[in-house]
Amino acid sequence: MFKSKINEIFKLLKDKVKSLNIKGMDAEKRKIILAKVKKNYIWILLGLLVTVFVLTRTVGKIKQVFFGKKEDEKRIVEFVDTIPVKVYKVKRMDFKDTLPVMGRIEGFKEIDLVFDGKGILESFNFEEGERILEGDIIASIDQKDALLKLKYSSLELEKTKKLYELGGYDKLAVDQKKLEYESAKRDLEKTNIYAPSDGYLGSKEKDTGAFVSSQDKVGSFVDFSEVYASFDVIEEDSPKIELGQTVEIFVDAYPGDSYTGTIDMISPTIEGRTRTQTIKIELENDESLLKPGMFARAIINTYEKKDALIIPASAFKKKENKFFVYIVHPEEKEEGEEETELSEDAGQVGIVEEREIKVEYSTHDVAEVETGLEEGELIIRELHQDYKDQDKVEITEVQETIF
Repeated sequence: MFKSKINEIFKLLKDKVKSLNIKGMDAEKRKIILAKVKKNYIWILLGLLVTVFVLTRTVGKIKQVFFGKKEDEKRIVEFVDTIPVKVYKVKRMDFKDTLPVMGRIEGFKEIDLVFDGKGILESFNFEEGERILEGDIIASIDQKDALLKLKYSSLELEKTKKLYELGGYDKLAVDQKKLEYESAKRDLEKTNIYAPSDGYLGSKEKDTGAFVSSQDKVGSFVDFSEVYASFDVIEEDSPKIELGQTVEIFVDAYPGDSYTGTIDMISPTIEGRTRTQTIKIELENDESLLKPGMFARAIINTYEKKDALIIPASAFKKKENKFFVYIVHPEEKEEGEEETELSEDAGQVGIVEEREIKVEYSTHDVAEVETGLEEGELIIRELHQDYKDQDKVEITEVQETIF
């Protein structure tokens, strides 16, 4: 269009020049007229170029206003219709949940040492922390009276037996003297404190020369051939604890060793100030390496299952006491479409299906699904927004590990 206009202008200029009878003019006048025509021609040509430039830019803006908006809207619609998501491929695995706790080693037996009788503390045969064998005499009070009584009852018993043999006493008299002798013997034993088993002297409360009675504690005996580890479980985790659960225990004093036991006792109450529940695990301590008061750590095996269907905790949602996941069914790829490097499913468009599941066991990170899912299905891993049936999504990444 612009080219035809320019040709018309050129033709008009030529006709204008022809109409001028410049042949009959003198050279000077003809030169002036031709210069004017040439100057007008240049200005007209420049005007045409400017007009073409302005019209070209105006047409581009008009096209963008009327047609570019529709293209942008089309792109926005396509983006809204397809939501980018990361999916997790469901699979079975061996699952174990553990609970870390901290506590201490406590003595299995700690016995107060008390005399059955009264008297002056005559001897203390062991020092604090010293090893004691079963049957050893730990301490004694004055035995003079008890020994005299035992000797007298022994002589009386022997005399009565001889007279009985000669017919001077009946059987009843002999039995009576036997009882008196046994009583005197028992009174002598009461002047000693014997070790009930192998152990250690825990403390000495009285010194030799002090008068003591059955109300006075003279020391303590500790037996930790068997000890127990005591741990405090916070209230939130107490429902996970059961009798018989396996516990692996670590003591700071022996960083390379561990001890295994089972939960033998669970306190029936929650301690009010700390909001914790106490559990105890009995441990063998034949070498006496574990000592009461040692700091201990433990890992409690709270749940274990082979070949369980495990999903991330972020992949399901609770609604009205029911649990739901959002399964993505990838659409079939068109023939000739290239596969992505991430996975055969990554980069595909899929359709969402909301499905109810039954959760058997859950932690902060994972959950075991009892029913509602099959191995190999794809579920939306992170539920940052609400999804519903038939939502169209784009799979940006397929993950096969939970952590």
